[in-house]
Amino acid sequence: MIDWRISPGFESVKEREWFFPTFEIQEFLLPQINVGKPFIDEYGDTRFTTEDCARIKGNIEYLIDSTILDRKPDIQFDSFYKGLVTLSCAEVKNCLLKLHEAADQVSKSGGTLVFHGD
Repeated sequence: MIDWRISPGFESVKEREWFFPTFEIQEFLLPQINVGKPFIDEYGDTRFTTEDCARIKGNIEYLIDSTILDRKPDIQFDSFYKGLVTLSCAEVKNCLLKLHEAADQVSKSGGTLVFHGD
């Protein structure tokens, strides 16, 4: 599962809760926040520049502003690995807000956002 960190410094991931809460939410959101990277490595590091983070923020803002996640308590998603799964819209939105926070910090500090898979 992927967590995200800001480099340099790699702030504590556990304290900030900067990670995808489930594999299903990770699988659902990765295409939604894609900013043109050819591949997001689920088991290694994928680095996002300040410009990438501005695009990530824009993608997240579009998803939040569309209110699609506010219309229902749950959404269904056809997972590659598990078939049809139900995701909590509140949990998905909370994850997006945390990722937006990290991308915003990178945009302001000029660091790098790193998706770290394990």
